Amino acid sequence: MKEITFKEKRATTRMGYLPIGGGGLNASYTFVDAVANICTTAGNLGMTYGKDFIWAYQGYDKDDEDCITLMVKDEKYETFMHLALQNDHKIKHTQGGDVKLVKEAK
Repeated sequence: MKEITFKEKRATTRMGYLPIGGGGLNASYTFVDAVANICTTAGNLGMTYGKDFIWAYQGYDKDDEDCITLMVKDEKYETFMHLALQNDHKIKHTQGGDVKLVKEAK
């Protein structure tokens, strides 16, 4: 399988935490939203999780920016995924701890 890497900020603009207490249980919403968007993009391209691709790990690029790495069965998926990935949705965290979808994806 081939590794393909995406900058986290290409896949989401969501905050990493809710503006309320919660400590360690209130973290990494940015990362989870990015992985969900990337995996949904792969599914929309007809790829099947566990067959054509898997999420491999979180890491950093040469500029120390957060990245998400997938393992894909076929090298051709890399180009498809990078061209298809969009970040049109917007999620807002309210001061009360609610989560709202304020802009839907196209």
